[in-house]
Amino acid sequence: MLVNAGTMEYAMKLVGSFVFILIGIVAGVLISLVFREKHPGVLPNAVIGVLGAFFGLFIKDVFDVDVGGNLGGAMLFSALGALVLLLPVNLAYRRLFIG
Repeated sequence: MLVNAGTMEYAMKLVGSFVFILIGIVAGVLISLVFREKHPGVLPNAVIGVLGAFFGLFIKDVFDVDVGGNLGGAMLFSALGALVLLLPVNLAYRRLFIG
């Protein structure tokens, strides 16, 4: 069975998207563990983590940063993007609602 280049490229983008979603979810769960009871919840943190992961990829593409190759750099920036969104949200939640 032959696979053309367009199909393979589409498959790699699809797998890459799942990897970045997984990185965002893991970052959200880890932040929930760090903040213990003082966080909005595991599900909101996972959603914010996924949004942050794609935000990190957007920043990587805008500034055309090439660190650690294509996949390694993308994974690094998706993790950093997730943390950049998760930390302020959790700190604000802690301050506003917990006291």
